[in-house]
Amino acid sequence: MREQFAKVSDKADYEGSFSRDLINANSIEFENAYAEMNLMVDAAYAFSAWGEYLTARCAEFGVDRKPSVKAKGEVTFTGGQGVFIPAGSLVSVKNGAQFATDSDIMLDGDGKGTVKITCTEVGTKGNVQAHTITNMPVSISGVTEVDNEKPTQDGADEETDAELLKRYSVIVRTPATSGNKYHYYNWAMSIPGIGGCRVIPLWQGKGTVKVIVVNAEMQSAGQDLVKAVKDYIESVRPIGADVTVVSPAPKTINITVDVLGKVDKAEFKAAVNKYISSKNLDMRYISSAQIGKLLMEQNITDYRNLKLNGADKVTATDAELLSVGEVTVNEFTVFE
Repeated sequence: MREQFAKVSDKADYEGSFSRDLINANSIEFENAYAEMNLMVDAAYAFSAWGEYLTARCAEFGVDRKPSVKAKGEVTFTGGQGVFIPAGSLVSVKNGAQFATDSDIMLDGDGKGTVKITCTEVGTKGNVQAHTITNMPVSISGVTEVDNEKPTQDGADEETDAELLKRYSVIVRTPATSGNKYHYYNWAMSIPGIGGCRVIPLWQGKGTVKVIVVNAEMQSAGQDLVKAVKDYIESVRPIGADVTVVSPAPKTINITVDVLGKVDKAEFKAAVNKYISSKNLDMRYISSAQIGKLLMEQNITDYRNLKLNGADKVTATDAELLSVGEVTVNEFTVFE
């Protein structure tokens, strides 16, 4: 047997030989097997797992991946007096998201009627700006106009691997027990559509807890989402605790600045809002220096007269959430 193996080994050095082809084929399969074994090890640990493997690992600790959520809002119909509009009637953004009415409605004496709506598809695509839902895919007899006076909100995509791992890490690394602040944080963050939370213990004396939440886009959460958090916490909290759940109201930051160069206002606005969101709910003020740093990342040469609501900084209370409003940029080729 040894002599035969030696003969095969000697011949294996020649490319294209039968014995070399056999050895090569086996070596490739062994390589694949070792790679699969390494993936099995990665899938076994949360910090290296992905997809369904991460979902299963987190579920062992009671941390379920949050599903996608439909956006909600309301629209006002205009038409003839007493016109009946059934639940499920469709309205939409032009060439965009569609929504269905949540209940029946009858237009009043002025030919007006407001009703709640829910997006027909899940995800953030249903979060649209005010005065954009103006179409009716299927005409409704007696109705001449539809409009949304406020943005729709609280639509959320399925929790990503990074978001799920972050929430899992908080739960396994913080001492959430006996209704302490970490417990309230984890309870609130487990609700689909919630993107951030801050807990204030004893905010009005013994036994009181305040939970401040924002939606998945780090904006003010709607009443339905706040109620979902409140109801869940009430079902699991310690007996005797007085819990208040709120979402901060937006505090608009209007930015004006003179720049040397060219600025994409939409991109700059998105960058500032992303910076604010990255601080979760801990950002109590923002200064012109912070904004200036983000402005310089727009590849401009220089800037001057940067003002936030006409001042050098804007502060916010626990009941307020900073958010960029209007951006006014005066572009110059040379400063005088």
